[in-house]
Amino acid sequence: MRIEEVKVKTPEDILEFMKANIKYGWLDINGEEHINNLKDFRRLYRTSTVEETLDHGIGTCIEQVLLMSTLLSMLDIPNRMFCTRVYEGKDFNNLDAEEHMHCFVLYFKDGKVYHLEHPNGEKAGIYEYDSLDEALTTINDYYVKMAEGKSRPITEYFDVEPNLSFKEFNNYINSLDVNHKTK
Repeated sequence: MRIEEVKVKTPEDILEFMKANIKYGWLDINGEEHINNLKDFRRLYRTSTVEETLDHGIGTCIEQVLLMSTLLSMLDIPNRMFCTRVYEGKDFNNLDAEEHMHCFVLYFKDGKVYHLEHPNGEKAGIYEYDSLDEALTTINDYYVKMAEGKSRPITEYFDVEPNLSFKEFNNYINSLDVNHKTK
């Protein structure tokens, strides 16, 4: 499926499209699909394009956020992509460590900030906030709690280059870490 073939008119349509068509999963370096399973993620994961996400109907938070951001942009709705994670430096090489990263998209409409969430199935929905700071703080506090109180920087990012490993994507996020918030 091509992105132009996705017929949505509102953020609510995007959420419904995601629910109907995209599962949490990822493609590995061999092109194999992994659904709701992060086994060997650090060893085998590679970022997918929007087209691959649509064709396979799967994506991690990284791919799903890129897809939702692209659809919001097609509707001329201003939006921004963010990543919250337990910080890992560029020399972090524990391929058996759990992943503590979540990407999310915020969009801006009628003077409000909205969080469009799909990859975290427990929190799937659209959440309204009065300000960007309120949205970032609320979302990050949720993930800090999930990480048992570990500090989590939030970083805005602007694109997802295809075929990056998890470590390469983490290093890209780290390279943007100029003015991040931590909790």
